[in-house]
This record gives sequence, structure tokens and C-alpha cells, in this order.
Amino acid sequence: MSRLARVLYLSTLAAIPWAALVPFPWIHENARWSDVLFALACLAWALGLLLERRLPKPRPVHAGLLLYIGWAAVSLAVAAPRPASGPAKLLGLAMLLALFVVTSDLAGQPGMRRAIAKTIAVTAVFTAAAALGGVALSGFGVLTPLVGTCGDLLPGPLWRAQAGFPHPNMLASYCVFAYGVVASDAAGLSRWLRRLATAALAVTVVLTMSRAILAFGLAAAVRHATTKPRRRFAWALAGALVAAMIGLTVVNLTFQPLRPWDLTLRREPSVRATAFTSSLETLAAHPLAGSGVGSSPGRRGRFPFDAHFTPLNVAATLGLPALGGLAYAVLCLWRERARPTDLALWGMLAGIGLDAIGQDVEDFRHVWVALGLADATRRQEGGSAA
Repeated sequence: MSRLARVLYLSTLAAIPWAALVPFPWIHENARWSDVLFALACLAWALGLLLERRLPKPRPVHAGLLLYIGWAAVSLAVAAPRPASGPAKLLGLAMLLALFVVTSDLAGQPGMRRAIAKTIAVTAVFTAAAALGGVALSGFGVLTPLVGTCGDLLPGPLWRAQAGFPHPNMLASYCVFAYGVVASDAAGLSRWLRRLATAALAVTVVLTMSRAILAFGLAAAVRHATTKPRRRFAWALAGALVAAMIGLTVVNLTFQPLRPWDLTLRREPSVRATAFTSSLETLAAHPLAGSGVGSSPGRRGRFPFDAHFTPLNVAATLGLPALGGLAYAVLCLWRERARPTDLALWGMLAGIGLDAIGQDVEDFRHVWVALGLADATRRQEGGSAA
């Protein structure tokens, strides 16, 4: 049963980048076939635990996540009006937390870290081929689901890669995640496969023309921060990139990706700034329970809109206690990390954190896999890693 759980789990990871090409809308509009695979993997994993007569040991990180989803349920119960998609959204949150728990347990088993890295590396190469092919075809006027419009929130004149994801920004975020997995020395990949996957991911994230290119750069800088000067550079770069991400939200600055020197500063507030301020107003009005699971706390004109700033989106949607639980869980992962620190893994998480300033990453499946990997490599009693 344990072997079946591992096979199904690895199949889930391989299916994540192709979610939008093969939708599974019967449960929720954002449900995917990868969720079906994971449900089977989760069932096999649970049966394996039953046969082995063991349970994952409760730890502080689990308390934080329990507060996160528990308060989400409270938010749904008190929301008025209750969002129609709220129950399905809450089920999705439960699936994401299960993804964290299962990843943490399976990735800590002998040989699984390498199997996960190899799965992600091979998937990354195929994802890059799809991204490159989609962009190349769009250059000849042949539009496919492999590309999306240029412009994060407003459509633009160019097409950018999204491969099997529903949006280029999600593909870019996935590239940051996949880089952290394959670049780790602990992954045990061969040099040629690691270099091939890294190059494929670098090309792909550039083809997304997304702000997450900055996050990818930060992840690479932290990964190579093996000396004191490099660590200083990584810290300085992190500060500069955080300022840049905030500035791109506050200032309505536009440019063409093929002519980055041709900048246009608009007088009206940017769409992201409007989403942020309107979400902040929602949080001020509903600090404890937010606007409810399945809702969008911000506004874009007359229409509901997400905050595009992960901490604010969680707080304004679910309430401050939920944000506190999620933040506490991440803090626990950092405090319990193995020493020496896995720079590739935590560089990836730093990149995801930077990306979280510009979009809502709390619902991305690969983000919860990343958190699960961090938990799997925690420091154990006696100081060794899992």
C-alpha cells in the first residue's frame, strides 16, 4: 500500500503543470485531474498508516495549520451573504493541507526525495517544451491554450507562456518551485539532468514575462549564497526586489517586454493598487472573519477582485486569526529546519515569498508541496534531518 501511495503521489506531481489542459470542473471550477490522483494517493497513504499502525506526530506546525483551516470554517459559517463557492473552496483548503501532510511524510521516506526531484525535473523539461512551442506558434499567429495574454491584470498586445497552467503567473511561480527542488544537492540528481532542468526552467520563466522572474532570480541568489559575500549579496538583492515588487504595485508603470526601456507612467491608480486598497477596506470592516471563504475581498470597478497580495488576501478573506495560523506554521518550519540550511529549498521559499507580494499564492498546489518538503527536511531529535 505504501508503494502505491508513492506512485500515485509522484503521478500527482507530474500532473500539476497540466491542470488547465485537462480540467475537472464537476467539484469546483478550479478542480483538476491532479486532485483526483492526489485523493487516491491520500487514501492509499492513510490505509498504509493504518496497516503500519502509526500516525504522524502532532507538532506546532500542525497547530498553526489547524487554526488556519479551522478559522476558515468559522469564516464560512458567519459570512453574510455566504459565497456560493464557499463549501467547495473550504474542501479545496483541506486538500491543500492534506497535500502538505502527505508530502511531509512521504518525502521523509528513503529514496523519495530523489524520486520527487526526478519527477519534477522531467516534468519541467516537458513544461518548457510546451511553453516554448506555444510562444513560437503565437509568433506565427497560431494561438493555443499554451499561451496567455501579456499583462498581469489587463490584456496586452503580446502572448506569453503559460504551458498547461491557466495563467502565465502560475507557470512562473511553478518555475520558482521546481528550481528549488531540482537545484538542491540533497535531491541526488545527475549533473546533466539538473543542468537541463535548470536551463529549461530559466527559459520558461522568462517566456512568462512575469514579475516572478524576480522571484526566480532571488531563489538562484540564495541557492548560491555559500560564502559571506554571496550571502550579503543575496540579502541586498532581497531588499531591493521587495522594494521593486511593492513599487510595481503602488506606481502605475507600464512597458512593453520587447522594449523595456520604453516606460509609461500613468496617472490613474494601478489595478493592483486598487485591489490592495479595496481589500484593506474589507479587512478593516471584517477583521475577525473576513469576507468569507470563496469570496474576493477586493474590487476592480464594480466587480469582486482578489487582493493580489497574499497576506492581505488571506486576512481579508478568512480573518486575521487565519493569517496568524498560517504565518505561525511557516515560522515553525523555519525554526525547525535542518542545519546546515538547505539553500536551494529555502531559496525557493524566499522566491515564493517575494512572489506572494504580487499575487495570491496561498491556493497554488505546488506552494503546499514546497512547504511539505520543508517540513520533511526538518531537524529531528539529535539534530539530524528527516
